[in-house]
Amino acid sequence: MNKNCVPYKRKMLYLLLTIPMIVIYGMIALFLWSVHSAYFMIYCAFFILVAIFQGYVCVHWQCPYVGKFAPCVGGFCLPSSQIARLFKRVKRSEKTYTIVLTLAYINFFGFILFPVYFIYRQSFVYALIYVCIVAVYALCFLLFICPVCGTRHVCPGGQTAMQLQYKIKR
Repeated sequence: MNKNCVPYKRKMLYLLLTIPMIVIYGMIALFLWSVHSAYFMIYCAFFILVAIFQGYVCVHWQCPYVGKFAPCVGGFCLPSSQIARLFKRVKRSEKTYTIVLTLAYINFFGFILFPVYFIYRQSFVYALIYVCIVAVYALCFLLFICPVCGTRHVCPGGQTAMQLQYKIKR
């Protein structure tokens, strides 16, 4: 991994992009609570599980941000970086890594997609706005955050960002 990326140099840009997303997560959580407490708990469980599984992935990738500020998509690494410290001494294998990475992705997409139905039931326009915000956030993240991250060579998002930059420069 690239240890020259620590501390992460675009922390303010990361926070500028991610804090509004975290606020949106909070608003969605409150909305889901108003619909039914079970939906709220499912939504929160997705976030917690992403953070836990991402913590394992961070250690497997030998992420230079473990225990420090970590710039991963959606704000999940803010807790994952600390959780990763618990996995430092855990025996790791490629098989376990593949399972955990798959579970991280399932929970990540669950977290993003789960509220769409409920938002749509409230208003098609709100659902469209939510999907557009997520898409713009993801694109900005790929263009501005991933290219200078210490795990960009092993992270699927980082690899996508590097390919995107290559295509843009051509």
